[in-house]
Amino acid sequence: MFAFLLAVPALAADDESEKAAVMPPQAMHVIHISVDGLRADAVTRRSPEDLPNLYRLRNEGAFTDNARTDFYRSNTLPNHTSQLTGRAVLGPNGHGWTKNSDPEPGETLHSHHGEYVASVFDVVHDNGLSTALYTTKSKFVLFDQSYDGVNGAPDLVRADNGRDKIDRFHYDSDTETVVDAFVRDVEREQYDYAFVHLRDPDSAGHRFNWNMRSGSSYLSSIERVDRLVGQILETVTSTPGLAGNTVIILTSDHGGGGSFHNHGDPAHIENYTIPFYVWGFGIAPSELYALNGETRLHPGMSRPDYEAAGQPVRNGDAANLALAHLGLPAVPGSTLNAAFDLRAFRADDIPSPSIAEETREAPDTATASAR
Repeated sequence: MFAFLLAVPALAADDESEKAAVMPPQAMHVIHISVDGLRADAVTRRSPEDLPNLYRLRNEGAFTDNARTDFYRSNTLPNHTSQLTGRAVLGPNGHGWTKNSDPEPGETLHSHHGEYVASVFDVVHDNGLSTALYTTKSKFVLFDQSYDGVNGAPDLVRADNGRDKIDRFHYDSDTETVVDAFVRDVEREQYDYAFVHLRDPDSAGHRFNWNMRSGSSYLSSIERVDRLVGQILETVTSTPGLAGNTVIILTSDHGGGGSFHNHGDPAHIENYTIPFYVWGFGIAPSELYALNGETRLHPGMSRPDYEAAGQPVRNGDAANLALAHLGLPAVPGSTLNAAFDLRAFRADDIPSPSIAEETREAPDTATASAR
């Protein structure tokens, strides 16, 4: 049943579902940025003069300042696993990864879960496109171990591109070093899908608390992240092949300050409230809840679980949103945005296709990651 749904994501039982499944204009590149520990109000309490690049993404794109983390966990590695697999942490369809420390050598999502856990990297790679992961925390080696040439699933889609789903994995604890490496590499390699992790707000929050007073170390860390996001934006807008053909998705794994120097309580509003911005090719300025009134419900200050009738925008929507904008099928086994029902564009405002997108081969919707 699920494989069938993957093969025909636009099929729907009624007009309302069909409307929700309208596919976005196809970009050639998606850059998925996760700013670790970024509270939404750490942006909205500042001005566009303070944070020009984050506000550029927010004001020129589709955004919400009221997205949600995973319901069960508000810590780093479980939420990033949700962002990359499109699954909740727990439950029968969850990815099951609850640890927030470096994995043991050889430990993978699959060995922990008991079966293969597909990711956005699987779908992009198996359709013959390029992938990259740039991170500022060593624990993200979990993804390199899970999707390497030994533990990645066989590629059964068209040509065999091998089992290693992540073409470039780069780790350095210094955020500026990572962003410098990313902008240098993406200009040359023009990855189809790249994930970039920026740790600074989380590091400042743990050390100095999530202090929202002007001049605090936490707010200063966000100004630093804003400059680094600006480097990425400058590279995207000035590089032929990337300019006019790229979508940027920016969100966070959690906020912080719900308890002193921490963010571990998933039921605290300061921990579970995060931003979600989508900017770039085909994205019209809009508020995501207003744009998705049929499929998402603004949660106010509440924390809906996964059984709630009205679901909020979640950071775990990012994997399948990226795939929708690349014109690829959803992550097999995913449940978050698996029907591509989170829209970051207006269906009546789709731009003309870019020159570059005309050259992309149609994806195999029966992706081999459905194993």
